[in-house]
Formats: sequence, structure tokens, C-alpha cells
Amino acid sequence: MMKKGLLQGILTGLLVAATAQAEEAKPKKVSFYNDIRPIFQGEYVMTTFAELLKGGDSEEVAIVPGKPDESHLITLITPIDGEAEMPQKADPLPEEQLALISRWVAEGAEDDTPTSAKQRYNMDNPPVYSMPPVISSIDFSPDGKLIALAGYHEVLLHNADGSGLAGRLVGLSERVQKVKFSHDGKKLAVAGGLPARAGEIQIWNVSSKRLSMSIPVGFDTLYGISWSPDDKKVAVGLSDSTLRAFDISSGEQVLFKDHHDDWVLDTVWNNKGDHLVSVGRDMAVKLTEVATSRFVDNITSITPGALKGGIHAITVHPKKEEVLVGGSDGVPQVFRLTRVTKRVIGDNSNLVRKFPPMPGRI
Repeated sequence: MMKKGLLQGILTGLLVAATAQAEEAKPKKVSFYNDIRPIFQGEYVMTTFAELLKGGDSEEVAIVPGKPDESHLITLITPIDGEAEMPQKADPLPEEQLALISRWVAEGAEDDTPTSAKQRYNMDNPPVYSMPPVISSIDFSPDGKLIALAGYHEVLLHNADGSGLAGRLVGLSERVQKVKFSHDGKKLAVAGGLPARAGEIQIWNVSSKRLSMSIPVGFDTLYGISWSPDDKKVAVGLSDSTLRAFDISSGEQVLFKDHHDDWVLDTVWNNKGDHLVSVGRDMAVKLTEVATSRFVDNITSITPGALKGGIHAITVHPKKEEVLVGGSDGVPQVFRLTRVTKRVIGDNSNLVRKFPPMPGRI
């Protein structure tokens, strides 16, 4: 006959197992940081939970925890006859995203943003420097009046005549890797993010110094942001070896390519805007057709030892279909974008010119 204590232990074990199985069967609670924030960060132009609660210019309560039917946000994003008020100038959110947002509100609309990812600085509370920051990027405005300088959690705008600071653009991204004025000078694109956590594209209105769009991308900081010639798209490189491009009016990703073998560190559009050129730690310069996301060619030689170290920077000739690149070997090189001879293993036929080596990396 089984002892009473042993039987009780078996029953307790079965009860614990059944309870654990039931807990696993429950639908996982919706996370603001992991599930909801990525949806709204690009579409609603917000970077924090607090900004989502504001709900824009309306006096209606954006979110009533536990009551999606009384939350103005749900009204804004719910389509009527196929159209919704938010996101503006874009298609309504997919049904699965609408259901996820509604469920999050019904579950209490909790903010589970990790402390390390919460925004410490904003336009009213800019960073205070105890020492000069490392300057990772700098750019002149097309009219030559402003200089954009990458800082910590911000971009600093300086008057080019030396008369002082013209403004501080403080955003969510802790690290700013590259800043780039649009060709018309009206907007400033920023590539950066929170290292090992999230990447972000920021689009700023230069005259008003307001953030017009924030696009979350990937899980690490972004690199090498560049504008298409018509200023309608931006391209970035990622540490996951992908090249991506986005429509800045909608935040929609319009190109995704994973043809690099290491981090993509810089990008540039050709003068026609129909091709993108990207460089990275894999010592490659790659040409991609934008409309089809088709990899066209390795512009540089693929001969082992022809290039030494990663390529960090690239710019396009203002009139010719040529690019200037520089990297770890300190040697600036000019390449044509299109091949004029048949590819032969070991050739470097797209090379136009090599310049004398510089001390250190470019």
C-alpha cells in the first residue's frame, strides 16, 4: 500500500505540472515595448510611452487603460469604409495590428519599457557635456549656412559663420552615427540608435527644429544614412549586414537587401536615383537596383588582398557615375559604377584612380 506522504507528493507534483501547463496555454500579455512601440514609432511620430498618451492635438483622451472603446487612439486607427484617420497619408494598419493594440489597451495599457531604454533627454532637457563628445559625423547644409554635428543623444546645429549654436535636435537615439541634410536643405536625416537594442532613423524639419518622423529599424545602431536625389527616400546600413531604404512620407520600407557579408557602414545613391551603392566591413562596394532590390555587381575587385580592411565611407561624384571610397587602409579610391569590360577573376577594372595613402583609417 502506497504511503500517504508519497501519494500526496505525487498529487502535488501533478497539480504543479497542470498549473504550469495552464499558464503556458494562456495567451502572452501584449508588451508595449516589444509589440506596440514598433507599430507607432514610425506611424504616429512618437518615441516614448508618454508621447503616445498625449494622443496628438486632440483634447480627447488617447488611451483609457482597460477600456479600448473609450480610447480615442482606437477610434483614430480603426478604418471606416476602408479609411482611417491614422496613420496619416498611409493605408490603415493591418487587422492583426489593430487587434494587438486593442488587446494591449484592454489589458491595462501598461508601459514595460526597460529603464535603460527610456528617454533621458529631450528638447527641454538636453544633455550636459563634461567633456567634448566624439564627433562621428558632420555635414554642411546645401546653402552653406549651417553645420550639423553628431553629439550624444542629439544633433547640434552650428552657424557656419562662427556666430554660435543655431539649435539642438535632441532625440531618442543615444548614439548618432551619421547626419545628412536633404538636397533642398529643408530636412535633416539622422542614423543612430541604442547600441545592441534598437536602431532609429530620425527625420527633422530644419527650420522648425521639430522631429517629423522616427522610424525604428533593427536591433542595433544604424549607419551611413543618405538621401535619394528627389529627397523622398533615405537609405541606411545595418550591423546585421543588410542595406535598407525607406519612404520618408510614410515610413514604409521600400528596399531590403542582405548581400553584404559584414556590417554595412555607409550608403550613397547614384545621380539618377535608380541605384544604391553600399560599403561595409566586408571590404566590398556593392551596386543595387532600387526598383527591383536586385544586386547588380561588386564594383570593387573580389581578388583576395586587393583591398585591406573594411570600407567606412563613400560619396558620389556630382556629375559622373563614379564613387569615392575610403576605409581602414587609408587609401582613397575612385570607382566607376558600371563595368566596361568583361569580368575576369583577379581584375579591378572599375578602378579609376588611387590616391596616396593617408595615415590611419578614413
